[in-house]
Amino acid sequence: MVYRYCEKENFEDLASGRVILHRGGYPNFPVRLAQEIFRRCLRRLDDPKRVCLYDPCCGGGYLLTVLGFLNPDSIGRIVASDINPEAVGLARENLSLLQKDGLRRRVRQLEELLRLHQKSSHQEALESAARLWDLLEQAPWEIPHQVFQADVLGHSSLKGQNFQADVIFADVPYGNLVAWQGQSGEPANLLDQLLPVTREGSVVAICSDKSQKFHSQHFQRMEKQQAGKRLFQIFTVLPKSGREAG
Repeated sequence: MVYRYCEKENFEDLASGRVILHRGGYPNFPVRLAQEIFRRCLRRLDDPKRVCLYDPCCGGGYLLTVLGFLNPDSIGRIVASDINPEAVGLARENLSLLQKDGLRRRVRQLEELLRLHQKSSHQEALESAARLWDLLEQAPWEIPHQVFQADVLGHSSLKGQNFQADVIFADVPYGNLVAWQGQSGEPANLLDQLLPVTREGSVVAICSDKSQKFHSQHFQRMEKQQAGKRLFQIFTVLPKSGREAG
């Protein structure tokens, strides 16, 4: 894996469970890899400023929260969804850290934990929170977020949602089949499910294991690369004139 856009840095302030909340059962995404893939996506946009970023399999929102802190000058809005209502609640808490009121609440929680338990981990978390606060102070705007429940790997439709994503970044849960039976009884796939919240030129990055297949006549694959156990692919939405007939 060759990193083009993200140098090897110390990302400990963004470690899961430090300031960003973590609960068992929600996988974390490597910070450097997330930033590298996101910057590759931005390079494929005509206007990579104030983009709307969407994660349809957000889990606890860790991936989106990390990208929000690292790209405050590029992201104008974050949207997240998950099938699990508990995950939706956790993602909402974590994404609130990208706004000063939310980070203040987290600091108060950490201060109370330090008072009660006097653990060095809580003191270190407060020091990380102070550095993340500095990032918010320097950011050109606070990033608004929207979180909702949807089974994008099942039968839920994204039609009628009030956003268009410039970048979609999905870490698909391993073991889930990408092909399934839709309401019509015909096979559907993740890319087609995402189409209602995209526009021509939108970029979709999908991370999965090697056994999962992604294809659609509405998308063109631009990159495919192995990164450790993950396979990531980057697609763009084709103009209607460039799609296959049928």
